[in-house]
Amino acid sequence: MLWMLFTEILYRPTFNILVIFLTIFGGNLGIAIVLLTVLVRSLMIKTTLAGNDMQKGMGALQPKLAEIQEKYKDDPKKLSAETMKLFKTDGKWAFKWCLMMIIQIPVFIWLYYVIRHMAAATIPQERLYSFFHSFGAKFIESDALKTGVINTHFLGMNLLATKNIALTIIAAVFTFLQTKLTTLAKPATPDVPGQKTPDMGKMMWFMNIFLVFMIGSFVYTMQTWVGLYITTTTIFSVFQYGRQYRALLRAEWLARTSKGKGVVINPHHK
Repeated sequence: MLWMLFTEILYRPTFNILVIFLTIFGGNLGIAIVLLTVLVRSLMIKTTLAGNDMQKGMGALQPKLAEIQEKYKDDPKKLSAETMKLFKTDGKWAFKWCLMMIIQIPVFIWLYYVIRHMAAATIPQERLYSFFHSFGAKFIESDALKTGVINTHFLGMNLLATKNIALTIIAAVFTFLQTKLTTLAKPATPDVPGQKTPDMGKMMWFMNIFLVFMIGSFVYTMQTWVGLYITTTTIFSVFQYGRQYRALLRAEWLARTSKGKGVVINPHHK
């Protein structure tokens, strides 16, 4: 029952939109993947924007927890009560942010499977809406890839091949930019009196580099269409995040590059 609901509400409409893009652009799978990815990300933009704002709100939770732990370290009962009180107020950010992320996960999974099945020509005829059969049936025939009905070449890339170095580099670069933007937009963690603050900068640097290499390796080893999907998503995220926090990012960037030269930065100035 759940799978049928998933198919009719998410999978089938997405597949038929992909067929429309294929029809408009002469069966070019690369263009269809890029446009479909951008369309789905655009439909999810309100959820993503809200999730980004909530992620920022979570930044103030950790230092407050550390302060409570230091203040009531000798009173376990009071520590427990104050911790629960904090979670009831500020902790709502964590719950809402996790909820926003969970909502987005099935969206990207279904998009991945639609493109995957199209690239492998394994989508059943009944997935196509009846009023699309006149022009879309040819794209789901078993020999659609062999006969060239579906064009798997895009910007000089074979979407069914692997080890595309150019796309790997692009995906890695934009993943790095995304991590840098996220780091710049996060509020600074204040020092807690009487407690040694961990060096979060080094930790985040390591995690960001690891993420860049992980995404790069994934794009390199998988078929190029997967890399195109991931790269398009990452580029979209970079521009979306940069636009959402353009004033804050500009202020943070100027503050870091000024290196204490006495320049006063107004984060609300656009």
